[in-house]
Amino acid sequence: MKLMDKAKQAALAAAVKTGLGYLEKDPEVNIPKLMELVDKFVPDGWYESQRNAIRNAIQDKDSNWYKLILRIYELDPGVREAFFTNFIINASLKGSALQEETAEENNCNVPWAILLDPTSACNLHCTGCWAAEYGHKLNLDFDTICSIVEQGRKMGTYMYIYTGGEPLVRKKDLMRICEKYPDCEFLSFTNGTLIDEEFCQEMLRVKNFVPAISLEGFEQANDGRRGQGVFEKVMRAMDLLRKNKLPFGISTCYTSANYADISSEAFFDMMIEMGAMFVWFFHYMPVGNEAVPELLPTPEQRKTVYERIRAFRNTKPIFSMDFQNDAEICRRLHCRRTELFTYQCCRRCGAVCVHPLL
Repeated sequence: MKLMDKAKQAALAAAVKTGLGYLEKDPEVNIPKLMELVDKFVPDGWYESQRNAIRNAIQDKDSNWYKLILRIYELDPGVREAFFTNFIINASLKGSALQEETAEENNCNVPWAILLDPTSACNLHCTGCWAAEYGHKLNLDFDTICSIVEQGRKMGTYMYIYTGGEPLVRKKDLMRICEKYPDCEFLSFTNGTLIDEEFCQEMLRVKNFVPAISLEGFEQANDGRRGQGVFEKVMRAMDLLRKNKLPFGISTCYTSANYADISSEAFFDMMIEMGAMFVWFFHYMPVGNEAVPELLPTPEQRKTVYERIRAFRNTKPIFSMDFQNDAEICRRLHCRRTELFTYQCCRRCGAVCVHPLL
């Protein structure tokens, strides 16, 4: 990496750290003034388009982005500080500099985030789940997961995403890993049924673990695929997380059966009311021997969801991601590493990945 690029990364990291401290004093008053402070640290012309985009988003107190930032300041202060440090400074600034340097030295792609499956075991049996094809006996042992994290950190990767199986079957090991690597942020897809008060206290202790809870609509739609009573268990889990001021998000797999539920304004409002900070949408893909092709949404249904996500993204104080369709954003950026974030192409098909593991 060029010396000037390193200087820009360091200047922006310092500005962000100072800005976050400034916000802590009085978020409601200081959010609109944040970019004035950043401008004092970062010379004219550096990250200009990114700074303008952030400035426009936060200066309007009626905007959903301003309201979302205020919601972040309702979280536990220690957890919030760890998230900002690990996600923004380590993963997106410090990490991206080291990633680029490693990529240039080794002529390879370096992922911004690494996805891994701690276990194939799961306490549910959801209709059409491809993960069930692997059985319930496959596990990455503790030392192997630690080795993956250590290798990633050397390349500049500070963001780790657990899939499964149900990762929280291994929740004691996952908390040990959070404790061992406090400079990394760990996000876990989970069905949410194993989240209890004891686990919330562990999350408060380690500070760097964020669950993304599977929720596929309201009770009838959700339990029709995930099992009777699961909706109520997820509601209890979200209630515990909210009361403990812990960050979490929602992971939604939409199908031909639930697409109307998950794209409704009522569903978005429910997620926000329960305390979710983000929602990640995936459309169902029939994979494996027990796949249910009938659940695959039609092109018309996918178009409906696509349009509604984008409408609510501009009006609701929750960060919405559309896994299959947000790649178009990356294409408009010419599928290259920008000054702040990493976008990469799949070597097999050329598809753009927002959070790649290549």
